[in-house]
Amino acid sequence: MAEDRVSWVSNFCSFGPRPLIMDGIFCELLKQHFSDARNIEHTELTSRLFSQLAEDNEILIAEHTVWTPIQAQRRLAVIVKRNQWQCVKQGTFDNTHGTTTEGFRKHMKMWRGSHTLFAIANAGAEAPILAAEVYRYFNHFGPVFRRYFDLMLFELTEVGPVSQIQEWDEHWGIPITIGYGWSDTWILKPDEPVIATINMSDIFGVWPGT
Repeated sequence: MAEDRVSWVSNFCSFGPRPLIMDGIFCELLKQHFSDARNIEHTELTSRLFSQLAEDNEILIAEHTVWTPIQAQRRLAVIVKRNQWQCVKQGTFDNTHGTTTEGFRKHMKMWRGSHTLFAIANAGAEAPILAAEVYRYFNHFGPVFRRYFDLMLFELTEVGPVSQIQEWDEHWGIPITIGYGWSDTWILKPDEPVIATINMSDIFGVWPGT
């Protein structure tokens, strides 16, 4: 049964989504989930919990740039990979979004992105069990994570079919995609207009014969 044991104090807001931060968030959420048997819905996985000791029978959780199939061997694994991020234009041509009480312009851009989590197992029958544990976890707690990380969107978007991993025929994987969205807002406070620092004689001086 889903149980919310997440603290509501987040340091994420001061940094906002960044590729390295989002990679770390997904890895840490998975490690926390698979570190406690009370979190696990599928009893087949309770004897293969995650720990920093990295025993042969324990689940492996890693970012895709540091993982190789040799590391997994006969272990279950969840591999985290960031997909493309897209900027969604809002407002005027310079992304102006109102002004502050001091008269400074506010700017905003909307972003959307996703991560794919690959549930990998040495046996084809194990991959769907591991994938179900992962996607149900993020499906249930998506609203909690959205609020905690102050995102506009955080939800499960797709669970792919099981297939053999091309680089390692003895392993099977199922991709699970999590989508998220957020707004990037900022204020520019110039000391003086940029144009005031441009000397027209410097501009015309670059042309021959002037």
